Amino acid sequence: MASGGAAPPFPAAGEALLRQAGQALHCALQPIVDSHTGSLYGVEALMRGYDALGFASPCALLDHAALEGVLPAMERLLHQKAVAAFVAIPDAGRRRLFLNLDGRAMAGPEAGGLIAGLAAALQAAGLPGSCLCVELSERLDAPALPGFAALRAACRAQGIRFAADDFGRGRAETRLLFEGGVDYVKIDRFLVSGLARDSRRRVFVSHVAGLARMLGLRVVAEGVETEDDFLAARALGCELIQGYYVARPDTDPATIRAAYAGLMQATVEEHRRRAQAGDSELLLAAVERLPALVRTDHVERAFEILRREPDRSVIPVVDATGAPQGVIRERDLRPFIYGRFGRDLLSNRNVVSALEPFLVPCPVASIHADADTLLQVYAGAPPGCEGILLQDGGRYVGLISASALVGLLHEKRLRLALDQNPLTRLPGNLSVAAHAAAASVRSEAARYLCYFDFDHFKPFNDRYGFLNGDRAITLFAEALRRHFPEGEGVFIGHIGGDDFFAGVSGPAPAELRARLSSLLGDFAASVVNFYTPAERAAGLVPGKDRDGRLRDFPLLRCSAAVLEIPAGRPGCAPDQLLAEVAQQKSSAKASAEGMAWVVLSR
Repeated sequence: MASGGAAPPFPAAGEALLRQAGQALHCALQPIVDSHTGSLYGVEALMRGYDALGFASPCALLDHAALEGVLPAMERLLHQKAVAAFVAIPDAGRRRLFLNLDGRAMAGPEAGGLIAGLAAALQAAGLPGSCLCVELSERLDAPALPGFAALRAACRAQGIRFAADDFGRGRAETRLLFEGGVDYVKIDRFLVSGLARDSRRRVFVSHVAGLARMLGLRVVAEGVETEDDFLAARALGCELIQGYYVARPDTDPATIRAAYAGLMQATVEEHRRRAQAGDSELLLAAVERLPALVRTDHVERAFEILRREPDRSVIPVVDATGAPQGVIRERDLRPFIYGRFGRDLLSNRNVVSALEPFLVPCPVASIHADADTLLQVYAGAPPGCEGILLQDGGRYVGLISASALVGLLHEKRLRLALDQNPLTRLPGNLSVAAHAAAASVRSEAARYLCYFDFDHFKPFNDRYGFLNGDRAITLFAEALRRHFPEGEGVFIGHIGGDDFFAGVSGPAPAELRARLSSLLGDFAASVVNFYTPAERAAGLVPGKDRDGRLRDFPLLRCSAAVLEIPAGRPGCAPDQLLAEVAQQKSSAKASAEGMAWVVLSR
């Protein structure tokens, strides 16, 4: 909380000040959110109404209260208002209340009573003390205040946490980190504002975030006001974000949301850009920036180009606005070039003047398209197509030839092969993450993320060996391919070990559930052949659990956790989607059918 601002000429004194403050002061809450998911992590309580009492800032009011000897009472008043606002936010028991506490009050004789009062107010609302985080401003050098160490220990005993506020503004920060026993570092808005544009700020924030991580602390970027600064802060290690880009402080707790779609959408778009970056790199390397002719040019200009560049096979053609129109092929001009009278005929403007008779259609795609999209465009072109004309913003920018397109796709397949699981040859974690990024964008079709995990795989491996364990994994991969053949709307991957993934879009829930049940049943029927007749009849196999105790285990099977993303649902962070579906694993394993299904509603 900013300091500064002189007290008014005739401020109220003592008890009168407290009475007026009780009526004039109120609490605004500003959300603090997870930078990767957009989910609400906590709120900071901010004082409002101090100007009605004639003060220029919250610090000026607290300074005057200290002079009048009513600072502890003023703090209690503010705490009551903050807790009352906090308990009204969504799912408050899972959030944090970040609360500024004046260092003078914390070091005074009534400090213990203040903390006890705060904890009691939270408990009265059914909330634990761990919901509270006390912000320590460096301007008062809290670790140097008498009695602070004892107070901090008492707070720790109740689960109360501490944050170093406005880090980067003053001189006592290193001591605050070293001796203050803080859990959070809140980087001051001075360092965060313009972070994306200022390399010096990025270096400083990167080092602060790195130091915090080494000390086991979480980093909050304060004063984030733009998407660029948000993305920069997150990339530098700021796990939590606070500022106008998320939301302004508001005195109505009902405005606080469980998740913030703007951050989630920014995260989604960044994941998409990252997923497409590899294709973009390959595409830019394959593009030929061939000069183009305008559709109204004389055919003689085509001869000039071919004379200068005898290896050219095509010449792109655009209209007056630069939009691609097609190509002129060297082979179509060849009879005129080498014919006895052809060149003279074409050069005679009274016979043939425009390029129009030689213009051949050519498919067009965006230079920002991914490799698979380009392949689809080329596959739909007529036989003998020379390549694809690329445009950006409607204007021609280059051509990718058929041979270059084949090379691009080959290079992409090589890169994907590096991500493939060597046992099953299915795409690995990078491809799964890329699919989740695509699935996280709003769509008119329902999307489903399916997470598969073997049940009782350890006792199977212990009894039959890792070679048979690999065979079981291969069996499931083959079954997954049969029941979910890859194509439009289907992606399958191998996360690792006995964990698999399938992404599906389009079908009704009942249809997908039937396909999943068939897959799980097919695998169970196949893998049962590994067991002896006696084990099959009993449905049990002896083995040791993870604690080394001998007991009977059911036969190997696979369970599936499914996350349904309804059609039209706003986008959310890919990391959040993958975490949501993974959380359903235990429910799937406990289910008789080996399946858990949850609909994403937030």
